[in-house]
Amino acid sequence: MRKPWRLWKSCSFVTSAGGLLFAAVPCGAQVLISPVVVEMTGAGRAVAVEITLSDRAKAPIRLQAELLRWDQDVRGAAVTEPSDDLLISPPIADLQPGDKQVFRVALRGARRGPEELAYRLVLEDIAALAGAGEGSPGMNIQFRMRYDLPVLVAPAGPVVNALRWKPCPPPAAVALQSAADVCVRVLNAGNRRVKVQTLTLSGANWQQALTLKDGVNVLAGAEREWRVALPGGQSGTVRGVQVQTERGETLQAEADGF
Repeated sequence: MRKPWRLWKSCSFVTSAGGLLFAAVPCGAQVLISPVVVEMTGAGRAVAVEITLSDRAKAPIRLQAELLRWDQDVRGAAVTEPSDDLLISPPIADLQPGDKQVFRVALRGARRGPEELAYRLVLEDIAALAGAGEGSPGMNIQFRMRYDLPVLVAPAGPVVNALRWKPCPPPAAVALQSAADVCVRVLNAGNRRVKVQTLTLSGANWQQALTLKDGVNVLAGAEREWRVALPGGQSGTVRGVQVQTERGETLQAEADGF
């Protein structure tokens, strides 16, 4: 059985003027979430996410659930937008210290397709909003917690791994720090996310590996750009790209303009 992860999340500062500032400070509430990656497979149409608020928490929380469709830009940053593809129940839940709450995420109709679908489940503590603006005039600073979980709906058919690559187009290619750097874009042309552990570039007489400490997920259909420093004196012309995944697979990317 997968153990729950103990999450210490950064907080947001909420000001009475409606501005939002971010700060990496302890939230004061200790929360357990299981699972932290929500995977929906063909075995079932609903998944339970259990939230536990520690009995040592200093205050109750009110969690509001929101579902966002998740994509990525070429730098790997999340690009999200509201979505009603999935159902979330309950949409809001109150937890006292020591309480547990189960949020259920379910498919709305026959939403599975040929590619893995990616979403973010955002659970935001809105309890602080109730008192926003109260008290002394001026800026009223309060803490707010926000938990952001990936939700992945498995493809309807067999998993297909396929990668394609090309040199970065201008102006990215001309923005390299030196002539010994190269820039490539890798497209996940398969139907499931790929977690890249090592990216290996090869040229006429050289090979250079870029190891990604915690791995980097590339969603199905997404492109990811990497800049790699080459060994001294080597030519910057890339002829091959290979990926070692977190699962131990070795994937040879196909050169293509996509």
